[in-house]
Amino acid sequence: MAADGLAKGVEVTLPDAAATDRLGRWLGARLRAGDAVGLVGDLGAGKTSLVRGMAHGLGLDDPDAISSPTYLLVIEHAGPVRLLHADAYLPAKLQGFLADGGLEYLFEPAAVAVVEWADRICNLMPAKTLWVDVAVVPNGGRRAVLRPPAGGGFPWLANLPKMF
Repeated sequence: MAADGLAKGVEVTLPDAAATDRLGRWLGARLRAGDAVGLVGDLGAGKTSLVRGMAHGLGLDDPDAISSPTYLLVIEHAGPVRLLHADAYLPAKLQGFLADGGLEYLFEPAAVAVVEWADRICNLMPAKTLWVDVAVVPNGGRRAVLRPPAGGGFPWLANLPKMF
């Protein structure tokens, strides 16, 4: 990940799928309109599961409808604050969309934007992006490292270790 200039991260261990969901719900309950989250991790690391938890935390109309947007590029989910869920697995395809006016749509101030494989388009992500690296660990669980932007933001991350 292009983590240049990002503040030291907060690391949590997620022993099972329920813990990944709890982390997502915790994050979603704290995200606000205009926030951007950049997810980084290999296939099967739990990025989409984490987004599903965020959707629950945001109070979306149908959080269980969250699925990988790989071939759709961006999926909009309705709720008190809309969630724009994007995927940069195919970076050239998403970059083309963003260059054709999609950048203003994806990062509009009235919605929360979550981008999977965001490291592939890090130059297009807003400066105030919460970066979340998710990785599978040998015991079958996950490890998540959450990094706020270097300039600050997401102060509630300081409370994360108390939750996990």
